[in-house]
Amino acid sequence: MQAEAAPRFSIIVPTRNEAADIAATLRALLALEHAAFEVLVVDDSTDGTREIVRSFAAAGVRCLEQGAQRGRAAARNTGMRAACGEILIILNADVHLPRDFLRRLEAHYAAGADYVLVENAIENIEYLLPRYMQAQHSYQYGVDTAVNMNWTEGFSCRRQAALDAGLQPEGGVVPLVAGEDGWFGERLQARGFRKVFDRSLVATHVAPAQWRSFWAQRVGRGQGTAQMWRQREHNSLVVLALRTVTQTLVNAAGILLLLPAARRAWLLSRLSPCRNQDLLPFFVAGSVEAMANLAGIWRGCIEAVRAGDD
Repeated sequence: MQAEAAPRFSIIVPTRNEAADIAATLRALLALEHAAFEVLVVDDSTDGTREIVRSFAAAGVRCLEQGAQRGRAAARNTGMRAACGEILIILNADVHLPRDFLRRLEAHYAAGADYVLVENAIENIEYLLPRYMQAQHSYQYGVDTAVNMNWTEGFSCRRQAALDAGLQPEGGVVPLVAGEDGWFGERLQARGFRKVFDRSLVATHVAPAQWRSFWAQRVGRGQGTAQMWRQREHNSLVVLALRTVTQTLVNAAGILLLLPAARRAWLLSRLSPCRNQDLLPFFVAGSVEAMANLAGIWRGCIEAVRAGDD
């Protein structure tokens, strides 16, 4: 990385207690093949993350202190405001980019792109849960799907576009814990900014391999779902409660009736390198995920009721 007065790219990494991952991520970033980029880490940690980041200061990595536990979107927004580059790349602390990432990204922006999505892959698929999540990703968002995605790992956009879109939504009294990135992409799309999706460019990341961290991640996704119902879709508390109860019945039926969960496990196992060996483990993982998601939705619903802002 070469420090310049006006770097072309600003890579923004929000961190909260990422001591296990951040060093490998920064080493990968510093090895990128481009002369004009900067790395900004926006930290809100209570572990040793900040000290690890500061150890890379001589290489040009900037560490901004966020504080106050304002959430991931607020940290990203702090980084986007402080960035000097014309193009922003927003990463999680466990994402690793290939060495030619910036060089290949440059071609899209030179051709007029306003924001670019890339393909994602999980690195540690030797473990069951990452393998399940990789199969799930391929099933839901693979090349044969027609999902209108507006966010991926390794996401990038023009800084001016991000500012024009109002940056990322941060949430209310309780920060948004999931969904804010896709919502931000929707804002860019709604304003007519040009999107490019390059599946040949792959950002890899490490997924939770332990059941406890998997559960916590999925609870967060569920909580984010309820937050999106409330804040993006403007559901009243009554509608939010009804949707939560409905989702409870749907998830419970899917688990108790067995057949829907078994069918999904079979479909996902077809996308696993272990094939039939993963059929039963994927069934268990899917059931645990459904329960965690539901627990998160209830958490988000209760959170909204306590806020009482109808």
